[in-house]
Amino acid sequence: MQPNPFVDLQPGSELALPASEHFAAAGHLWSQPEIDALILAHAAHRPLLVRGEAGSGKSQIARAAARVMSGEEPLVEVIHARFEALDLLYRLDSVARLADAQLQQLDRSNRKYVKPGVLWQAMGRMAEGEKPPVLLIDEIDKADADLPNALLEVLGNRSFSVPPLDHLTVRSPDGGLPLIIITTNEERELPAAFVRRCAVLNVNPPAGDGESADAAFCQWLRDRGQVHHHLKVAEEVRELAARQVLADRKEASAAGYSHVGLAEYIDLLTALHELTQTLPEEQERTAAQMEWLRRLSAYALVKNANQQQDRQPLAAPPAAGAAESTTP
Repeated sequence: MQPNPFVDLQPGSELALPASEHFAAAGHLWSQPEIDALILAHAAHRPLLVRGEAGSGKSQIARAAARVMSGEEPLVEVIHARFEALDLLYRLDSVARLADAQLQQLDRSNRKYVKPGVLWQAMGRMAEGEKPPVLLIDEIDKADADLPNALLEVLGNRSFSVPPLDHLTVRSPDGGLPLIIITTNEERELPAAFVRRCAVLNVNPPAGDGESADAAFCQWLRDRGQVHHHLKVAEEVRELAARQVLADRKEASAAGYSHVGLAEYIDLLTALHELTQTLPEEQERTAAQMEWLRRLSAYALVKNANQQQDRQPLAAPPAAGAAESTTP
């Protein structure tokens, strides 16, 4: 039996996630809830359902878990409204099959036309003796109830049948399963039976009213932005950007709109880094970042049609504002 790879992780530790074919470079800050939820999902052989608002870092947990388990990227399936439950298992290329039939070149075994889905790919890797992969099923709430219900049946049986291949049985070796991480933005309610059979992690940022709640939210943003070491943005700029995210988030929430959060905060830091990275002097770079933040923040943070993007940005702290300004 493989040891639980998450037991020795420490909260507050950082993990570098290098750029790959499908992902940009990033950094991950481990939290105690993430670690404990992964330990449970791995030990109980259950999927981990990660719930939270869009852009709160749910998918990145799968990248970090895959890096810990195998040093590789996860297998990924992003769900869309037309996604069918069978697509996780296999896809039948009906167009190619029809074309071959018209050319009298039909492969009657269908092996040419059946393409393994991500769950089949994951089981296949395990059957070949590779380390158990991480499978990310992203935004499952975009599909109807057939998808989570079908997934439950497959995970319960540890196998599934492929009718186009004479009911070939695809079976997980030794009853094992990949670590499956499923995300939801809560756009659609998931079947209760499905949720009960998952380990569940809620990753929404700190909430509440008052100065302490506001400070906790801004600190939550800064902590997660800090691990993106490749973004050279001054601390005072990061602080002001966090407070601007909070201000625009509150405005949107009060009006009943969807609100911004971590993803938009990282977008701002990325833009500020890109725009000022060639400036040689730290003081000049910081002043330029402050000015760019003032000019650009509305287009990252004010996203609803009835909100005014000409709102006044938050003022820079006195110390930063007193520095010699470099207007881009």
